[in-house]
Amino acid sequence: MADRGLALLDADALLILIEEKGELRAAGSSGTITVRLRIVPVEGSALGDLFLAGAPVAVDKPRGQEAAWLHELGVEVRAGLVEPLTMEGHGGGMVIALREKNGFKGHDKEALKAFATSVAQRLAAERSVEIERLRYGMEARERERTRWAREIHDESIQGMGALKLRLANARDIDDAGALREAVDLVLDGLGNEIDGLRHLITELRPAALDELGLAAALEALARRAQAVDGLDVQIQVELAGQEEGRRLDGELESTIYRVVQEALTNVSRHAEADSAVVKISERDGVVRASVTDDGKGLPNADRLGPRGDGLEGGFGMGGMRERAELVGGELEFGPAPERGTRVQLIVPMAGRPSAEAEAAASAAAADALSH
Repeated sequence: MADRGLALLDADALLILIEEKGELRAAGSSGTITVRLRIVPVEGSALGDLFLAGAPVAVDKPRGQEAAWLHELGVEVRAGLVEPLTMEGHGGGMVIALREKNGFKGHDKEALKAFATSVAQRLAAERSVEIERLRYGMEARERERTRWAREIHDESIQGMGALKLRLANARDIDDAGALREAVDLVLDGLGNEIDGLRHLITELRPAALDELGLAAALEALARRAQAVDGLDVQIQVELAGQEEGRRLDGELESTIYRVVQEALTNVSRHAEADSAVVKISERDGVVRASVTDDGKGLPNADRLGPRGDGLEGGFGMGGMRERAELVGGELEFGPAPERGTRVQLIVPMAGRPSAEAEAAASAAAADALSH
C-alpha cells in the first residue's frame, strides 16, 4: 500500500502510521528518504498531537513548531502532507507524504485523501477478519476445554473414584493375602489412570511437535494408534526444504496435527479399519494433509458433499472444518480410491509466514517491547 501511495503522489517518501494502545507505530513506508521513526507515544509528542487533531495538514518550507513532527520523523524536507486515517471501531492513524525539494499541489492533497480512505478501508477489513478469526479460535478452544473436561471427568475421575472405593473396602479385610491382592489391583488401576492422564496431556500439546517438528509428532501419533487401537498407520511427509530443517509455521503445523489426530480417532472408532495412511505434501504453493483408511467407508457417502456436509454427530467434522478455515484452508471428505475413507486438508501457502519468519517476528516484537 505504501508503494502504491508513493507512486500515486510522486513523493519522495510515504509513511503509514497506525495507533495501537496509545502509541503510533510505523506500519508501512516507502521511498528514498530514510525515516527513523518506529514507535512514538501519542501523549507528549508532536506526532501524537497531529494524530489527536484528526485534520489534514500541509507544510511548505516548515519552520519552528510547524517542523516539530518532522523532527520526530528524523527528516529534513521541503514539504509534507498529512491525512488522517479513520477506522470506526478500530482506532486510526495517519498517512504522511514527504518531498525533499518541491512542494505539494492542491491535487496532491486530494490524491492523498483518496489514498488514505482506501488504506483505512483495507485495514478496517483486515482487522475485522482478524477479530472474526480470534472469535472462532476462542470458540474452538472453549469446545476443546469442554471436551477435555468431559474426558477427565468421565474417565480419570470416575476411575480414581472407583479405586478409592476399592481401597476403602480393602481396609476392612482381615485376611493378609486378600488385602495384598486388593492393593495390587488398586496399584494396577492407578498405573492405568496415570497412563491415561499422560495420554491426555500428550494430546493437549505433544512435546514432539514443538521440539522435533510435525513428522516426529505424527510418527508418535501413529505409534499410539498402533499400541492403543491396533491400527497400522503409515506416515509420509514430503515438504519443501524438509532436509534442510525448514518447518511450516506453528499455527499450520498444529492444525495439521489436530486434523490428523481427529481423523485417526474417527478411523479407530467408526471405520472398522486395519490400516491408515497419513500423507503430508507441499506442491505448487499448496500444503495437503490427508488421512486414508481401508475401513467400511462413510455412511451415505454417495449423498455427501465434498466437504462432508450432512455428516456430523460423533465424527468431529465441524471442529476439523473450523481448524481448516482458521488457517485459510478447506477440508474435504470422501471415499478412498479403493475402499474406506479419505479426509484431506488443503491450505494455500501464499501469504503464510514460514517458521523462521514467525520466530523473527516474535524476536522483533520482544525487542521492540524491551525498548
